[in-house]
Amino acid sequence: MVTTQNFIHDAESAAKDNGMPAIRIVTVPSENYYRARVSVEEMRPVASGAIDAIITALTLPLNQEEVKPKPIPKEDTKKPVRITAKSSTAAYEKLNQMFYENRWSDGLPVVPPTKEAVKRMLSGTTRSPDEVLGKVAIKNGVATIEKIAVNSVMAGAKPEYLPVIIAAMEALLDKDYDLNHMQASTGSNTPVIIVNGSLAKELNINSGIGYLGHGSRANNTIGRAVRLCLINLGHVWPQVNDMGLTGREAAFGNYTFAENEEDSPWKPYHVDQGFKAEDSTVTVSSMMWNLRQGPGGAVTVHTPQEALQTLLKIFIDMGYPTTPAKTWLWSKNYIVAMDPGLARGLHKLGYKKSDIKLWLYEKARIPYSDFTEREKRALKIAIADGKISPQVVSNDQLKEGGTIPVVGSPDKIHIVVAGGMPGYTGVWCYPGPNYGHQTKLIRGATLTKAGR
Repeated sequence: MVTTQNFIHDAESAAKDNGMPAIRIVTVPSENYYRARVSVEEMRPVASGAIDAIITALTLPLNQEEVKPKPIPKEDTKKPVRITAKSSTAAYEKLNQMFYENRWSDGLPVVPPTKEAVKRMLSGTTRSPDEVLGKVAIKNGVATIEKIAVNSVMAGAKPEYLPVIIAAMEALLDKDYDLNHMQASTGSNTPVIIVNGSLAKELNINSGIGYLGHGSRANNTIGRAVRLCLINLGHVWPQVNDMGLTGREAAFGNYTFAENEEDSPWKPYHVDQGFKAEDSTVTVSSMMWNLRQGPGGAVTVHTPQEALQTLLKIFIDMGYPTTPAKTWLWSKNYIVAMDPGLARGLHKLGYKKSDIKLWLYEKARIPYSDFTEREKRALKIAIADGKISPQVVSNDQLKEGGTIPVVGSPDKIHIVVAGGMPGYTGVWCYPGPNYGHQTKLIRGATLTKAGR
């Protein structure tokens, strides 16, 4: 059983569905357009070169197909897919080839989502299979509990994991989560998925050594199930409408792990977010840049203060690569997955998480003199538009000798403890146009003690 249809088509197809004339599209070579955006002078000949084609598209009489487009036949989203072959091995291979050709997989073999397998997956939650969570960008496929279960089967997840996967999808579908940007951006954004609470331990989600690698069925299949939901319900595909230029790092399982609450000297992250300690939650955050081997490790000797200085340098370096990285400080989020050794060392010195966040916010700054004239204009426009508060960047800082913070507030720095001892402190950053970060309560579990 595969339920991967039920979506809104692209603009041209939508027009046909509504009996409207098809939309004519004039294209500009990306090689010319992207490079020319540096200035009006360079963009002018690119735009001028498209004017004649635009005028023609607007004035040329409609042909018969455009006047009366053929309606696109409605697909039966509940119709099962049937595979027949001479052997089970041949049927498995045939199924995977079909799923790949239809863009229903992530490129790896999938577990066949038979009716029996989906029913078994749904036994992991009390929530109705028909419950609608929302529409998944880019093409707004409807996400139901059953469809999430289908993709979870395909990912190789266990029924016990389903409530975690559902909560992750609820985070991504929150009205304040900019999923469209994460799905379509050329920046190749990838979700970071962090599980907190007793359910993480009950499901054996890795939070220690190797937490971002292979070897954990929970980490890998929970992350993969979310990825398959984004592919199949959002109807995205590389080079079609998923325009991640380099491809999405950790694309198959995302960055999925649990916080190492046991070895942390501080309260768990979900408690920081206002949840109860006995709650189990999933935090999902869009991330573009990452540095998985920050301060720490088993080779060099370092003090907690030296590690903190290295962390500061990472923050500043992540603020430098491109103009948006410098000027989008109002929307940038950082996740710091701090290794337990460093966390304990800083705790012994009297640091709370709030102290570290404030210290990084105050110290991680870029000299105004390092901004190009174009970057200075962009920064001033963001301030004039109200995106950047005068309390964050004042007029006194917009001059030689002034400094600009790389992050808008301490609240946009999220610290969790993860890894073993020794370990590395990982850092992710998202310079997105909107706030792509949500924490959701896990609920409706039936096969575990936690998450009910």
